[in-house]
Amino acid sequence: MGRRDRAARAAPTLGVSRHLGTSPDPLGGVEKLDRLTFDRIKVEGVSRAGHETWFRVHPPGLALDVGRGAPALMGASDLFLTHGHLDHVLGVPFVVSLRSQQARTRTRVCCPARLVDPLERLIEAAAKLEQRTYDYEIVGLEPGDTIRVGKNLEIEAFPIDHLVPGLGFHLWQTSTCLKAELATASPDHIVALKKQGVRVEVEEKKLWLSYCGDTGPGVFDLDPRVFDAMLLLVECTFLDSKHVGRAARYGHLHLDDLAARRDRFHNQELILHHWSTRYRVSQIQQQVEERLAGVEPRVHLFGLHADEGGVRS
Repeated sequence: MGRRDRAARAAPTLGVSRHLGTSPDPLGGVEKLDRLTFDRIKVEGVSRAGHETWFRVHPPGLALDVGRGAPALMGASDLFLTHGHLDHVLGVPFVVSLRSQQARTRTRVCCPARLVDPLERLIEAAAKLEQRTYDYEIVGLEPGDTIRVGKNLEIEAFPIDHLVPGLGFHLWQTSTCLKAELATASPDHIVALKKQGVRVEVEEKKLWLSYCGDTGPGVFDLDPRVFDAMLLLVECTFLDSKHVGRAARYGHLHLDDLAARRDRFHNQELILHHWSTRYRVSQIQQQVEERLAGVEPRVHLFGLHADEGGVRS
């Protein structure tokens, strides 16, 4: 973690994530995606408030929300859904259908426990329309539940602060390392200890990534570990002072909420996403530079493109 994809930044102002080329669309043609690449993790996807939000994280290749159903998600066997709003989950039947027909492997859909029944009805309604049988399972989660998603990798669910039942997700990486007191020991001594049945290694867990989904500022009190994730994906929907009340009313974050906590962000990288289309890219860049001073060098503005302008007030 730590190396930014320099193509995603534009000096001297705060850079926005751009289309770094295009991705092959499994259905033909090309698909435009935003990408950021770090030393250990690559994040790609789309995020704009009220339109669509989904991310794919490599490794292990899982999806965080699915938006309206991007073909690029066909390779994701695990779909983690934060809540039931359609700009995050509408594409679930499409992705499950696509994978059932072409990937031909089971899809695991993980979601807040209260979404299991309505989500199953949504998927089965699509299956009836297509007159097909989908290969999938739904796993209901509560805060604190964990699921293994790859070698030495697991997802942990945590509570968020939104208008509807929702969860955020931590991606943990587990490794083993030699005990500190044996750092200078000779190989022969370590082998001898192992033969005696002495444990010479300890398990170490690292919080690679935290994703908060759609949330209000309460998430920072519900699980302050998000401040220590190496990579934090956090929404920032609103910018102007006149929208502070709107952010609170709809369970979203305002830039004020982040600025008030800027000294607590110990993350190596922050990806801000879910921007409202009412703001121009230049507005967002300027405000983030000014109000997140000191944090700004670690910030990536995801889902913005230089040719976009504000369209609402």
